[in-house]
Amino acid sequence: MEKRCARTGGYRLYDGQRDTYKRDMNDTISQSVENELQQLATAHAAGTAPRIERVEVGEHVYWIKRPERLNWRFRIQKGDPRAAFERERLAFHEMNAAHAPVPVLCVEGDDYLVLPDSGMDLRTLLQFESSATVRRDVLLKAGRALGQFHSLGFSHGRPSPKDMCLSGDEILLLDFERYKRANNTPKGHARDLVVFAFNVTAHSPIMYDDMPDVLDVYRQEAPDGTWELAQVWCRRVRWAEGLTKPAQWRKGNRGREFKAIPRLFDLFLGEKASR
Repeated sequence: MEKRCARTGGYRLYDGQRDTYKRDMNDTISQSVENELQQLATAHAAGTAPRIERVEVGEHVYWIKRPERLNWRFRIQKGDPRAAFERERLAFHEMNAAHAPVPVLCVEGDDYLVLPDSGMDLRTLLQFESSATVRRDVLLKAGRALGQFHSLGFSHGRPSPKDMCLSGDEILLLDFERYKRANNTPKGHARDLVVFAFNVTAHSPIMYDDMPDVLDVYRQEAPDGTWELAQVWCRRVRWAEGLTKPAQWRKGNRGREFKAIPRLFDLFLGEKASR
């Protein structure tokens, strides 16, 4: 008998594989909760459901995520939203199976994924937490979680504090719409590390002095050679520092991404890299 399969952004996930995965994941929630989540996820008429929806079942909070609806202009800029949605579905299947530090996919359908609430995102926490000790501890956990994630063979694509949440005492990674198996390589891990450091430097500059220690914690968990590949990547693009000098001179928060560029290179290639 021919196997039916679902398209997953260039990959093929057979129904038998999906059914096995769902049985494993459904052990974490009761059948009644699963049924209620399915009803909530399918309650809206086609085309009217919000892309991200917060729902409560009992004492627990869940998030329903659906494919993004884009006009032609944004489709050109961002690509096919359905393909992105299926890439994220595939990511959760593979990462949950490997017990990666990501939320457990509770329920899914053709047009929705349901995930448990994973707590506050790190960009928000780093902005509003008054305790420097707490902020540092959280960011160290984030570095460790990213290293563990890479040690399992996965690459995120664009890791940022806004795509990491503090869930209890652990950090979980989110948002895998750019997930591709082809990026699950040492070079993919190295790009992840540079992107993560850049996002912290640009959007949470108060944490910059803690970043050398965060990178050290990452290196303790990550595959050997990742740090060196990240340094190679930084050397290749260091020309961007001089090219963006005029934008770095803008006052206030304007151009903060450009202002982060020389500080990023210092983390990987300068004095801070030698700590």
